[in-house]
Amino acid sequence: MPNLLPNLDKEHWKYSNVNAVLSKMEVAEASPVWEMTGAYEFIVPDSVCDVHLRIPKNKQVTAPIELKLAGKDGERLEARVVIEVEEGAEAIFIERQAGAGAYWKNISLSFKVGKNARVSYYRLCEEDPFCVVTEFVTADLARDARFNLVVVNGCSGFGRSEFTVNMDEAGAEADLAGLALLRGKQHGDTTVCVNHIAPHCKSSQFFKTILEDRSRGVYQGKIHVYKDAQKTDGYQLSNNLILSPLAEMDVKPELEIYADDVKCSHGTTTGELDETPMFYLMSRGIDEAAARHLLIEAFTGEITEKVEHDEVRALLEGRVKWWLK
Repeated sequence: MPNLLPNLDKEHWKYSNVNAVLSKMEVAEASPVWEMTGAYEFIVPDSVCDVHLRIPKNKQVTAPIELKLAGKDGERLEARVVIEVEEGAEAIFIERQAGAGAYWKNISLSFKVGKNARVSYYRLCEEDPFCVVTEFVTADLARDARFNLVVVNGCSGFGRSEFTVNMDEAGAEADLAGLALLRGKQHGDTTVCVNHIAPHCKSSQFFKTILEDRSRGVYQGKIHVYKDAQKTDGYQLSNNLILSPLAEMDVKPELEIYADDVKCSHGTTTGELDETPMFYLMSRGIDEAAARHLLIEAFTGEITEKVEHDEVRALLEGRVKWWLK
């Protein structure tokens, strides 16, 4: 397999020329080895996937199931993961990505969420700043399913995280949130598409990016409402904080609606720190650096507070605090 991604849609990838980056890398195919915690009783034998998990009907898994993949210099890792959560089951998943050196991870992760099932999926990226990561996450939601996603991405030289959620049956809900922390010459692309196929479904997208130095961020968010998806409730917001005049943020929000009884909205903001709260904090005796730090922490906290599990929230908040040092 060549070290390129074939047949990329030019419009879909216009802000992220991944093949130009990959063409300069010297990587060779290696076998991905996932480290897993709390997953072994749910493993399904599969000759195609690296990891295939199935949470049985009505099973309540209270402890988070953790999957971790570490990259090494010179590796190209092609990884495929399938997670099935059957009717009435509940589970929490933590995906941790790490590594050292110049490598490429190309990951496919598929969720199948059954009727009345609930999935909380948290992704923490702790990669090397010289690596490339392309990850494609798909979630198919059955009737009255719930899917919650929180991503903290503070790594990789070039990263593309693509999330596709299909609301296949009525009553499904998806709450998607993420925080990208970029500095140096890092490139972070978050692309989201929520397909409202069935009626009476609800979705929310809330993504933030903080950019320093010469970094570049991308957010492409789409709500696609099919003609039979009446009573859709779709929300989308992208807030971005630029801390350097050389940083760049590209935002492309989209609504594609073919039903006539829907409630959909989108919005975006991109700018520097607000001088008004800065002035207020400094007038109360807080120095400029501390004031900036407090405002940035408040900006990130709107994402991490969406994590319901205390230990997982502390893990993600720790990563954010490490980046802010």
